[in-house]
Amino acid sequence: MVRAIISNKKKYQKQKKIRNKQLDRLQKVIRVKFKNKSMLRRAMTHRSFVNESGRNVTDNERLEYLGDSVLALVVNEYLFRHFEEYREGKLAKIKSAVVSEATLAKIARRIDLGEFILMGKGEEHSGGRDRPSILANTFEAVIGAMFLDSGMKTCRTFVLNLIRDEIESADSPTSLRDPKTTLQEYVQKKYKERPEYQVIEERGPDHNKEFTVRLIINGREIITGDGPSKRKAEMNAARASLKKIEDGDIDI
Repeated sequence: MVRAIISNKKKYQKQKKIRNKQLDRLQKVIRVKFKNKSMLRRAMTHRSFVNESGRNVTDNERLEYLGDSVLALVVNEYLFRHFEEYREGKLAKIKSAVVSEATLAKIARRIDLGEFILMGKGEEHSGGRDRPSILANTFEAVIGAMFLDSGMKTCRTFVLNLIRDEIESADSPTSLRDPKTTLQEYVQKKYKERPEYQVIEERGPDHNKEFTVRLIINGREIITGDGPSKRKAEMNAARASLKKIEDGDIDI
């Protein structure tokens, strides 16, 4: 009994040491040094880890809630100061595109955030480390933790360094429109038919569904998209295909 307790304690200490090294690497990646490293650890803890581990740890959902508000304020302030000629409606559309799940997940992938998330084995095996909703939520949780640890100035610098290019991209005629509508007009003009969206996967519990859809144009599969609803998945697939068309990566 005593040996088992000692063994478990050593195992926990070893895991904690490894985790601290991972958090040190993450801080180098995001270029922010946390005064309280436990705040960053909490930001990187998905609820699936809490459910599976049985340890007395807290997930990142409250930090995500806070980070969502901090992110919105940073983006809104930037738009207000740099796009003085735009009215409220246009500013709101740019902001909506910039803080969307798809955009935040893309930014999270750019800094390899998924690699550092503490999550349950079941979630990890089902592709959780690259799931857009988890990546976007964790990114917001990091912002929330950063705000509590270092204040708004650090958050503003961190967010704008990563999101400024996304703001500029969002400030274009096509990005401010519904991507499904834009793609449909393009396809109808070229092929006299509409794009087709097929649901190819539906996963997760009822309260946290994730859908994957296949986009088909002129009988050819173009790309897939993920989202917490069929509509969001279709929008993400349409948006991604428009980006590839614009970049010349695909010829439709």
